Amino acid sequence: MSETNIDILKIIETRFDGLSPQLRVAARFALDSPDRMAVHSMREVANQVNVMPATMSRLAARLGFKSYTDFRNRFRDRILPETGTYAARARQLQMRSSTAASSVFLKEMAETDTDNIERSFSQSEECAFQSAAESLINAEKIYVVGLRKCYPVAYFFHYATRHFFPGSMLLEGKAGLFGEEISAIRPTDVLLAVAFDPYTKETVQAVNAAQQEGAAVISITDSKVSPLAERATHLFLAANRSPSFYRSLVGAMALAQALVAAVVNELGQVAVQKLEVSELKLRKNNTYWNKGKQDQ
Repeated sequence: MSETNIDILKIIETRFDGLSPQLRVAARFALDSPDRMAVHSMREVANQVNVMPATMSRLAARLGFKSYTDFRNRFRDRILPETGTYAARARQLQMRSSTAASSVFLKEMAETDTDNIERSFSQSEECAFQSAAESLINAEKIYVVGLRKCYPVAYFFHYATRHFFPGSMLLEGKAGLFGEEISAIRPTDVLLAVAFDPYTKETVQAVNAAQQEGAAVISITDSKVSPLAERATHLFLAANRSPSFYRSLVGAMALAQALVAAVVNELGQVAVQKLEVSELKLRKNNTYWNKGKQDQ
């Protein structure tokens, strides 16, 4: 197998014993903190390792890389989501389906999404949900954005919290008004954004606008190198692998549900009272189907 196909951590582990003591210090940091290697510059990494930047450059060269950039890109590749167009992924799906029984494919779907949920929660601590919930509760106004494939997650969060945050706004850009909608964001507001690669332009624009205005940003995205991650006040990484051609929304939806639950916990009795009032109105208006009163 070509070394370009070998995990960078395996390469470091294989050559670790042959490194000088100084390079071992840098290599151990890379093994322990691969995500930091991916998102920080050579100088920033060197400061964290407490070595000279030249040491990081020598490590890259010693491991066979032409430049430190090439070395860092191998770490970026580890945390970037799956690549490929939807059409290409659809062709791969059809090829798998032609050679495997449908029951096998469904099992693969179930196992992959179970793993997506586990990985999504493993990357977020409980206190992170509490902190994000506090920001939402203390915000003057809440904006929610998730477009195209991520719209269901954004809509769910907006729908599930509408009684707690009646003034919240779901950014949709109807009639070409997206620019006007995001221009209303103020420093006292919070933006919750959801986006996966390939990232919808308007969602990134909303995050940039909120960050420039000084508003808090809660990002549910797929990578630490996502454009939503860099400007996030509260970051939640959702695993989204799928044997199908669309990326899975299960991990992101689970994180959104956990965030809603955190809001309810933080609001306490206030949340219970608001939900009780809502349920009474819904039943009074016959919103739910009732077998005994159907067609009346």
